[in-house]
Amino acid sequence: MIVVALHPVAAKVAELLEPHIERQGYELISVEYRKGTRSSLLRLLVDKPGGGIGLDDLEKLSPVLGDLLDVYDPIEGRYTLEVSSPGLNRPLRKLEHFEAVRGERVKVRTNRAHDGQKSFTGRLVEVGPSGIELDDESSRKRVTIAFADMQEANYEYDFGD
Repeated sequence: MIVVALHPVAAKVAELLEPHIERQGYELISVEYRKGTRSSLLRLLVDKPGGGIGLDDLEKLSPVLGDLLDVYDPIEGRYTLEVSSPGLNRPLRKLEHFEAVRGERVKVRTNRAHDGQKSFTGRLVEVGPSGIELDDESSRKRVTIAFADMQEANYEYDFGD
């Protein structure tokens, strides 16, 4: 279940493609859509359950997803399709993504300010059905953030460990 809202076009693409991606043995982590004046960008972040998607996987998956998008045609105008791995600082979109990194460092941007702050980085302490609690490093406070308030959230890989 996606708990951090996607752009409406990205949400539609996720709904259409997720079953196909899962049938191929992969997991759709996130869909990003950026509208441009001449051409837009559609980025699909895909992983293998348990991690470790390879370039060969992405090369195999890209034309399949491109063909499906041609059939469904959910996007108006021209766009570039990019299929890639989620990388180290992977986006957190689903409840299970947040649960998998409980106790780890995360970065969250909110739609509106909480005590004058819109960006929070710290250890993810608690995950509930409606939001999270994290120990924010800059304010040194425990902060509660609702999923509905999140603009984006990412696992924050700590190179110091």
